[in-house]
Amino acid sequence: MNGQVLENPFGSAFRISGLILIVLLVASACLFLPPLLVPAIFIPAACLWLIFRHPIGALGALLAFMPVDYMVIELGKFFHLPGMTVVSACTKEVPLVLLLFILWHRNGLRLVAPDWFLLAAVMLAALRTVLNGSFVVWGTDFQFVLPYAVGRVTQLTHEQESRWAKRAVWIIAVLAVLGMSEVFIFGGGPRTMLYLATDSVTDNGTLTSAFGGTDFVGLREASTMVGPSYFGALCMIALILWWLYCRNPVPAVMAAAGLVCSITRSAWIGTALAITFLAAALEQWKRWALYVGLGLVMFAASIPILGLSDYLSAFRTGQDTSTEGHVVSTLTGLQIALEHPLGAGNAKVGARASGENGNADITESTYLSLAAEYGIVALVCFIGFLSSATWRAWRTHSQLGRAAIAIMVGVGVMMTILLMHTDRRFNCWVWFPVGLAVRHFCDSAKPESHEERRNLQLRRLLENGGLPRQ
Repeated sequence: MNGQVLENPFGSAFRISGLILIVLLVASACLFLPPLLVPAIFIPAACLWLIFRHPIGALGALLAFMPVDYMVIELGKFFHLPGMTVVSACTKEVPLVLLLFILWHRNGLRLVAPDWFLLAAVMLAALRTVLNGSFVVWGTDFQFVLPYAVGRVTQLTHEQESRWAKRAVWIIAVLAVLGMSEVFIFGGGPRTMLYLATDSVTDNGTLTSAFGGTDFVGLREASTMVGPSYFGALCMIALILWWLYCRNPVPAVMAAAGLVCSITRSAWIGTALAITFLAAALEQWKRWALYVGLGLVMFAASIPILGLSDYLSAFRTGQDTSTEGHVVSTLTGLQIALEHPLGAGNAKVGARASGENGNADITESTYLSLAAEYGIVALVCFIGFLSSATWRAWRTHSQLGRAAIAIMVGVGVMMTILLMHTDRRFNCWVWFPVGLAVRHFCDSAKPESHEERRNLQLRRLLENGGLPRQ
């Protein structure tokens, strides 16, 4: 047979027959079923077929959809489309779980130190929740584990990885420009109307203080995300990926403008530290100086445009109520963690607990929130997870590894004063690349032949932009 695989002579006929059958089924359903029931049946079926047949493509589509998922669901509720709560679950948890098992079966999984640290944190938190707490809140606090796990079982070629990063940059860049229409043209009225109609969080019929600031009369950009902080963090991630995978300055300017308009100081600091780390790791100090200068010019020009003079003055003189709130929140978290080293339980601490119990304490720091809810040992395990994942990402000597470290640096800074672990959409963009970088380390650490080692070295040279320096 000369090693050739014979094609089934009936394969083409079966494919055509299957297509005709699907068309007939859809046509019959349109005749005998209610109009809204037809897409409710066939769209999920098509999505399931895509997930099982093309899991990597489905994963890419899901990640691309995450930044707009919140606004799509809210608009669906606003226009009274049925089953939007079910749709919300089916666009996040269900596809991720299916992809996890499909890719796990395909690529396998070998647990390493970051995985064990994370599992220990999850189990300790579960034990504390059994004593006093809610497993719904526990699931919310550790929902970032799912996208991380999907990253751990995913294998991408360098071409797929680069394509994913470049598209991610452009997605956020476009959303940043679109979101500015709310800041400069429409104002907060449409979002307020939307939040009131869908029972989202508001403050006496207006947007919460998260969309404003001390002596700031404008509107912070949130684009399609639930709040400005999360969108500012997405812009930070876009700039990190742009630094490593792109050279076109246009999407960088768009994402940087969105970062500035989000007026999220922790995201500004996180971006500065992450980009500085990348410049040091790649020895790109000239490029760093150029873009830092351009960024400072853009920020200075935005002060009169956005009306930030009084806002920055209040921050500089220590009269910023937001800063005072962060200080009080941090002290509260420290006090609870020290008084309850085994955790006070998620029924007594946290934003969800505060919504159900007016006497619950709130700390806005992700680290202190985990310690206050589940105990200091659980926090130590979480920090061990971050540290060991950073170490393994560093040892990959790859663009992906550096991207994962920079993302953890930037988001890690934000987590000191903000709860950055409870948004399912945002978690996909943070923890999936981290899991992917750990997977890359595990694959590169496997015993390999001389030819495989040579191919790996060539790939690393290509990723680093050429031959190593003598």
